[in-house]
Amino acid sequence: MAPKFVTPRGTLTANEYLVYSAEFGSLRGVKKALKAGADVDFDTSSDSRSSNPPNTALFSACVHGRVDIARLLLRKGASVVRRTVCAFAPLHAAAAEGWTEIVDLLVQHGATLDIRDAYKNTPLIAAFCYNHVDTVRRLIELGARPDLANYYVTKRLAEKPVGTRESEECVKLIQEAMKSKLLRCCNPKCGKPGYRSTLKLCAGCKLTRYCSRDCQKQHWSVGHKKCCGHDVYPDEEPLPFQNKVASMYKRILEHLNQG
Repeated sequence: MAPKFVTPRGTLTANEYLVYSAEFGSLRGVKKALKAGADVDFDTSSDSRSSNPPNTALFSACVHGRVDIARLLLRKGASVVRRTVCAFAPLHAAAAEGWTEIVDLLVQHGATLDIRDAYKNTPLIAAFCYNHVDTVRRLIELGARPDLANYYVTKRLAEKPVGTRESEECVKLIQEAMKSKLLRCCNPKCGKPGYRSTLKLCAGCKLTRYCSRDCQKQHWSVGHKKCCGHDVYPDEEPLPFQNKVASMYKRILEHLNQG
């Protein structure tokens, strides 16, 4: 007989309890669910009884900033490219909420820095839209392409006033990164700066860059092999308006935060 877990939300299966525990920050609950046989990548939308949007334990941990839970789930093999509503990946969620430590953790486990959602937005754009200065800085340090956020920077500069100090600092960080014309090796163990012409693109996804064959091999082994090809969207689609994107992020994240 499959184990059941009694919670304020009712009696849950091991899979449901895994997502529930991740959302509410219970590391013990996550461990119990996994021990009971929960699927580490269980998606709530796969349950025909549920009207909730797609959600996984890792995505929920990234939304709520549960670092220890995210670390455990990644160690157990949770997918860093499993998508939710509007093709949001865990890295989008962590960046949009400003959880810099989780952003770093995901990248160390092979998450693609410039992964696109359904509207072609990258995690750097998500962090920028919500004025998370430290997260914007760290994503650039790790190798995120600043030029992909140029549309949003230009739009924000056209607004009078530009906004808060954090908003101005985010603009400055991206402008300085674009001005340098330097990108970085996407192997987080390296991060060596280089010009576009000197860094070699991954032939599979064409989203990650490397300064050497050794760096590419190392990044492949730590997790890129699980991401490559799962994070590409056509470049021909038009860019969305910033307010539409921000509104979409806000609605999804508010829903998840409300539980």
